[in-house]
Amino acid sequence: MELELTQQLLSKNDCYQAGRPLRPKGVMVHSTGVAQPDPEVFIRRWNRPNVNKCVHAFVSRDKVIQTLPWTMRSWHAGTGYSGRSANDTHLSFECCEPAGHTYRGGEMVGYDVQANQPYFDALYSNAVRLTAMLCREFSLDPLAPGTVICHAEGADLGVASNHGDVLQWWPKHGVGMDRFRRDVSAAMEEGGGDEEDDEMTQERFDELMENYLSRRAELLPGDWSEPARRWAEEQGVVVGDGGGEPRYRAFATREETVQMLYRLSQIKK
Repeated sequence: MELELTQQLLSKNDCYQAGRPLRPKGVMVHSTGVAQPDPEVFIRRWNRPNVNKCVHAFVSRDKVIQTLPWTMRSWHAGTGYSGRSANDTHLSFECCEPAGHTYRGGEMVGYDVQANQPYFDALYSNAVRLTAMLCREFSLDPLAPGTVICHAEGADLGVASNHGDVLQWWPKHGVGMDRFRRDVSAAMEEGGGDEEDDEMTQERFDELMENYLSRRAELLPGDWSEPARRWAEEQGVVVGDGGGEPRYRAFATREETVQMLYRLSQIKK
């Protein structure tokens, strides 16, 4: 079965606005810690300013929603006892927990393992396939130490805050992170069911590049350039694209560069 992956970027979240780059060296798995199976609920709550958390995706039983560009740093791990943070190294996603339970002291209360088995199996399958896809895309070995980890393991490694996810949940269904890593590795060997083949063709490269350039163009500029941007727009040096968008984080072609230089030359001294 093919992974259903859609995109709803948390463009109003402060993390997205910061737009710091990430060179992924691993994947960290989280769970939300609340009985809410609908990822849209979290997306609505997090897609606003002053929310001090953000992940690359949410995984539910029937779909995966990407919420940050894969090459953008997210706020998911906090800081570990070592003073380091997996925010700087790891991609992140939240697994949505089913309804019907509460928490007490970090432990699930009233969680019905048998009734929730179908939910868990479907969500786990999506988590495996998403992680396999990310490992393929960024040439990561899921079996290498510290590459594919959960938040609890990150805390033990000193690169995440002291949370217990997903080990407060998954072992109830007989699944630990060692099995998850093996399943991700197996999914990669089988192709994961998400790509027709793993060969990088010119068409595939063009598609990836177009996607990257499009996402980069949507990023907002930093505050530090605001005076220069205001001047450039007032002088008519930068007038935006056909829709009036200046696209300050997009790359400029030579054609666009000479056009801006030409406009600059027309400014009366």
